[in-house]
Amino acid sequence: MYLLPVNEYGTLISADGKEAWASQIVDTFVRQKMNISATDPLYAFIFFIHPELNKNTIAGFAKTEKIEMGITHLGAYYGQGVTSNSPPLYHNRRWGVEGEINNDFGYPCNLVVISMNGVDQAMLNKNFLIVDKFLNYGIRFPQDYKNSQFRMVDINTALMFYRDWIMEADYLKTDPTWFTYCAAHKTLVATVALNLPHNRKAFMEAYGDVEGSAFYDEFCKNHFEILGEVFSPELETDFEQLWKKDGLSPAQIKPFTIDEYNAYDTARRQGKLNTFTGFRPLLPTQGTGWSPQFTTDVIFDFVEAYADFIDAGAIVSCATIMAFCDQAANRLGIAKAQYLLVAMPILETIMQAHAKIFAPISPVPDFNNSPYYIQTFEGLYIGFGGKAENIPAALTNLASLNRFEGKLQDFVTFLMAQPQILPEFLAWWAMWQVRANWATIIATPAISVDEAYEWMKTNIKTMFDDSRNIVAPTATGIEFNAPPSIVHMIEIGLFDKNPNINLKTICTVMINTELEPKPKVY
Repeated sequence: MYLLPVNEYGTLISADGKEAWASQIVDTFVRQKMNISATDPLYAFIFFIHPELNKNTIAGFAKTEKIEMGITHLGAYYGQGVTSNSPPLYHNRRWGVEGEINNDFGYPCNLVVISMNGVDQAMLNKNFLIVDKFLNYGIRFPQDYKNSQFRMVDINTALMFYRDWIMEADYLKTDPTWFTYCAAHKTLVATVALNLPHNRKAFMEAYGDVEGSAFYDEFCKNHFEILGEVFSPELETDFEQLWKKDGLSPAQIKPFTIDEYNAYDTARRQGKLNTFTGFRPLLPTQGTGWSPQFTTDVIFDFVEAYADFIDAGAIVSCATIMAFCDQAANRLGIAKAQYLLVAMPILETIMQAHAKIFAPISPVPDFNNSPYYIQTFEGLYIGFGGKAENIPAALTNLASLNRFEGKLQDFVTFLMAQPQILPEFLAWWAMWQVRANWATIIATPAISVDEAYEWMKTNIKTMFDDSRNIVAPTATGIEFNAPPSIVHMIEIGLFDKNPNINLKTICTVMINTELEPKPKVY
């Protein structure tokens, strides 16, 4: 961490002993890192962390902001101590790092520079400021932001939203499924700002000659009405758009109309896209800075951070995936059985990777007599909620399950018919591939944990990709997510981004009362 102080309401003493005002130290540092002048526009993302949430059980972490890597909010910084957020008055448009009432400590704020290959940083900052100010004006924040829908996941929908927002379309202000919480708001800002320079030609390329020109006139009119400044030529922005860098065409990035969007979305949720002939959007990864998290990604990223195969072990990984069953099903608005059909092949693959490490060390021809198999089964049983003293009784329930070997659909149907899903049933299925491939596993030399992890990732990739195709059947189902941690996750390699953009955390901002200047050593 590179720690820098701010004072929301006055001066502070810098490391060289001189008096500085408010956010002056941060602004000077950021401009140096961006290689922009003192008069150039400044724009950066900011995210706030909970340093106190550092000790818990895995189940406990899953109920706190640790599901989002301990990051509580994503906003933007305009310079001179001014921030932009959803909700719009969050932190009173200031840093807010001094903390909350009855909290002894503040929340450190990391500042992130976003850049795009081949684009002048000052020009990009200028465009981000324009888009952010417009989308932040009158923003609607969802009441239950932790369980909020995120619709603007592709470039076509994002450009539609921007046009309809400026044109003051009623549905964006009255339909809660279009409201944007903090990270969804900044993800939307990024998609628009990276793809729409603010000049007439760029608007016409994106929205069509006639509509684009008319929309540009409306934008200029609103610019004066909102900001009190005529949008003159010197305020325009111009650069090569991200969609062009990605090799896309105007026809491909065409914004939806709301009727086109509703027709597509209805067909998608009803599973009728194979016969749908209307306009379709690009994939969320095309022409955007980053894609949203699918519900599957939320689970996978949490497992990778707190219950990963290498550090926490296969059993903890499996237990964590199953612990998300009810939450994920409720979030998507799908049946529990649908989650199990996706999750259980992942469990059996994880356990097969685990067996490749340990089973060959002391090979026993019959897995029923293998200390490895017995101990691993018992570990899974406890991981899925069983108690050690009940293991002998639990083992007697398993003989009747042999009829389901390799028949996942039948097995899940059986599980759903039970009064409750017993932990021994889940443990039995998790070890199915181990039993089926036992002879090969014990006849092959043991592999390292790293090798097993790579084998597992290769073999579950398709399963995770398929799980992203689960569609929430109604607009109230939460299919896509943009967590406050999204830019941090991209930086540390936990989430993919567009190769034409870059994100870099350059400093951590804290209230000056929690820092002491470090004298320079000469």
